[in-house]
Formats: sequence, C-alpha cells, structure tokens
Amino acid sequence: MSHALTEPQVKELKGLLLARRADLQAQMQRNRANLAPTENTAGSVSQDENARLANQTREIDSVLTDLDLQELARIERALEAMDEGNYGRCEECDCHIPFERLKIEPMTQHCVRCKSLREQQGAR
Repeated sequence: MSHALTEPQVKELKGLLLARRADLQAQMQRNRANLAPTENTAGSVSQDENARLANQTREIDSVLTDLDLQELARIERALEAMDEGNYGRCEECDCHIPFERLKIEPMTQHCVRCKSLREQQGAR
C-alpha cells in the first residue's frame, strides 16, 4: 500500500519538475529558432534541395514543439497540484502514487494500474 509523500520527497520531485520544465523551455526556444525561415545559401546543394531540407526541418521542429508543449502542460498541472496539496494522487482511483513511480515520471497523473487500464482501453 502506498503512503502519502513526505515533504522532502515532494521537494525532490518539485526540483525534478522545475529542471525538466527549464530543459523543455530551452528546447522549445531552439525549435522556434529552427522554425524561422532561413536565408538560402548557394553551395553544392541546389536551391530546391535546400528548400526541401529546410521545410523538413521546420516540420520536425514543429511536431517536437507540439510534443514539448503537451509535456510542459503536464508539468504545470503537477506543479499546481503540489501547490494545492493533492500532488501524487491518481486522478482515476485517488490512491497514492508511489514515490518511486513519481521519480521516474514526476508529472504522471495515474497509478500504474490505472495507466495500464487506460492504455488497454486505448488499444481497442
């Protein structure tokens, strides 16, 4: 049976969340820089090839930025739950999520059992 998190555990997890948020924000800034149109430089590669590669890079960076935004939103929800005092509880069954699981994925909102059930339902 899992127990409520201790104050030092919450502090450690908050540090993990804040560090991940900073990493994501830096990554998103790099992606946004890559999304900006670039000057076409003449070289051994044709202008059409340069344009195609630039478009592919922008598409990839756009997808990565969208994924980063989703993860960032999950981090913000976890930090809000900490502030509200209900962090570390499963949104489905309201059980305490074990500290070990939260260390691996501190922004998780579900215990392993409920997460597995959700994934099984999603596979159908």
